[in-house]
Amino acid sequence: MKKFLLIVVISSLLAFPKVNFGQTSPNLGTTSGFALFTAVGAFNNTGASAVTGDVGTNAGAFNAFPPGTLIGTKHVLDPISTTAATDVAIAYSDLTQVGTVIGVGLGNGQILLPGVYQTGAASTLNGNLTLDGQGNPDALFIIRIGGAFATGASSNVILTNSASLCNVYWQINGKFDLGDASVFRGTLVADGAITLLEGSSLLGRGLSKAGAISLNNNTVTNPQVAAAGTITGNATICQGEAGLIYSVTAISNATGYSWNLPSGATITQGTNTNSITVDYSTIASSGNITVQGNNSCGTGTLSANFAVTVNPFPTAPTVGTITQPTCTLATGSIVLNGLPATGTWTLTRSPGGTTTTGTGTSSTVSLLAAGTYTFTVTNA
Repeated sequence: MKKFLLIVVISSLLAFPKVNFGQTSPNLGTTSGFALFTAVGAFNNTGASAVTGDVGTNAGAFNAFPPGTLIGTKHVLDPISTTAATDVAIAYSDLTQVGTVIGVGLGNGQILLPGVYQTGAASTLNGNLTLDGQGNPDALFIIRIGGAFATGASSNVILTNSASLCNVYWQINGKFDLGDASVFRGTLVADGAITLLEGSSLLGRGLSKAGAISLNNNTVTNPQVAAAGTITGNATICQGEAGLIYSVTAISNATGYSWNLPSGATITQGTNTNSITVDYSTIASSGNITVQGNNSCGTGTLSANFAVTVNPFPTAPTVGTITQPTCTLATGSIVLNGLPATGTWTLTRSPGGTTTTGTGTSSTVSLLAAGTYTFTVTNA
């Protein structure tokens, strides 16, 4: 009897596999930087579409920007588009994961939890479809459409409970039509044309293996953080200086900023922003400043190095030859050694406050009346 029961349990496990086990995000490769891309097909825009992210086609006419506004780069039959054409096919293949079967009519208040889902045929979305992350910002959603996919007018994909559009993927085995005034979220990888109808918005990416891309007064935003620009600020400073400002032009899609500073430098204001105030300690050393933006999707490309030279405090000068005043010589002189070897230095004499500016490691101070003197050296 025990043996029979064991066989029944094993049969049950084989009959009901855990289909969502081990689900993984696709490898987008170079297409990760695109807002819209087709490997084969024309690219057209009508009206004042606004796109953030790269756009392009590897085989087809490109008629956009102008009209419209593009914050990104156009790639038309260039080395990047050639690589992207291969990568979009890889991404599409990566999304071919076994999932829970759902109906072909999506939306109308429907809620999906993290996992892999698939429809068996062409599908539609009407009203609202909510993707519930259940409090996990890394929750992954993969939705496979078994044919063409179209949304009705004013339909929406809504993310809630920490769900991130960076972790939402759609595989569409056919063309995709985004209805008028609809808002769609996630990265869609289609094997067909991508058409965004009047006034609709795509927050994510629209990638096609083969098919035209058509826009009509749309907003499309790739969530990926853009590369950091050039850092500006003081490149030569002294140990102990404070209140120095370094900044970079605001990075597209960044919600935070990660700065790297030379040893002994500390951010005192502006942490996690594109403009910081820095204090250098008395033991700070020369080095590079870099910055990169970040958001819930990850980090952007690191900026180029901004080299900072930190000059050390000058050491106290040493006294060399002293020429004393005499009965026949009313004034004397003193040779000071150990002055800063680089840059310009300034000697301040006390009493009197007389200053002498020069270069080199030694200097002779003349015309000194009898008395006791203190010399202070500073460098630029």
